[in-house]
Amino acid sequence: MSHNAADRQLIQDAIARYAWGFDTADFALLGEAFTEDATSGGVVTGTSIAWGPMRGRDEIVAVLASIRRAQTDQRRHNIGSFLFEKQSATTASVRCYLDLTSTENGTSRLVTGGTYAADLVKQGETWRMSRLDAVLDGPF
Repeated sequence: MSHNAADRQLIQDAIARYAWGFDTADFALLGEAFTEDATSGGVVTGTSIAWGPMRGRDEIVAVLASIRRAQTDQRRHNIGSFLFEKQSATTASVRCYLDLTSTENGTSRLVTGGTYAADLVKQGETWRMSRLDAVLDGPF
């Protein structure tokens, strides 16, 4: 496995583009995090709640934008504890933890926790996710 530290930072940046894009309703930024043919989906542990698979950047952005626009609170994705499972010069697979917080009417709370699993590819000098899947610990 390659251990290029600069690429690892850029891989984490791709996941941050997704989080910042969603949280700030900057859907162009969110879209930059994904390849054109990306897939995404998720499940809530212990429930029948699931979403996806969404196929393609346009569908991913459209679905996530619809979800975000329906929310009245301010969400914040707090992502960390990155575990690189594979990494080459042009591909990577990574898992990380998620704590999702919400602030509404001056009150902040933890909405849910969980994990993300992502596959990424390097396109030119930019890393993008070709797959992002979520496993949440509880409903959001």
